[in-house]
Amino acid sequence: MKVAEFFENSEWPLCSLLVSKKHRVIYTPIAKNANTSLKRLFVRLSGHTRRDEILNDPSYFRYVVLRNPLERAVSGYLDKFVRNPPPSGTGGEAPMIIGAAIDWVYAHRGEKPDYNRSITFLEFVNYLAQNDDDNLDTHFKSQESYLDQQKFDFIGTVEQMKSLPEVLEPLFNQYVEIEHSHRVLRRKLFLRRGRKEMQLPKHLRAQRALPHASELLNIGISEQLKNRYSTDYEFWHSALIKGQAR
Repeated sequence: MKVAEFFENSEWPLCSLLVSKKHRVIYTPIAKNANTSLKRLFVRLSGHTRRDEILNDPSYFRYVVLRNPLERAVSGYLDKFVRNPPPSGTGGEAPMIIGAAIDWVYAHRGEKPDYNRSITFLEFVNYLAQNDDDNLDTHFKSQESYLDQQKFDFIGTVEQMKSLPEVLEPLFNQYVEIEHSHRVLRRKLFLRRGRKEMQLPKHLRAQRALPHASELLNIGISEQLKNRYSTDYEFWHSALIKGQAR
């Protein structure tokens, strides 16, 4: 199913691709872009065998789904720092996925990392802005880094997910329905806001619902993320416009 099963020495991101040899389709999963739902969909639709010269075979249909990088950063923070934070090790070791970010923030403050206290969204964005993809977990790397060495037949967007079944149904010759992996209760916009980008995860968890992206993305943070993920933003916006024109 994964390219890694065909090529044992393949490196990221190529090792993460999902392949259906039967249907000649390749999907590039990108973390925090409805990744779980789309991987489950691909597995459900596909039948898999082993070993083939896949990556350079033009007969395969390649597709990927992009997301507004600002929304993706919010989703990554809320999911990994607030909603489902990975635990630190029994000996106080840094938690997986988010440990490097917490270490970096506290090191720049000259303090010992506090994994229980964690970091605010503002501090998380500062970490993203000042580190390149080589230093980031795959959940926080640029979407551009997933697209290396590949050409795509279809580039969709999370915001236009309803159009994806129309693309996949002829390829798999069956009805396609995208299931949501989980639904997160969000705070309604008319409720009192406050500086949520400066609140710690434990304070955000204590509220009745997780904040909307708009409650975390002030002007300064939005510009910071647009600059950090400038190519992502261009790719996503271009795909969004093309999707609207279809």
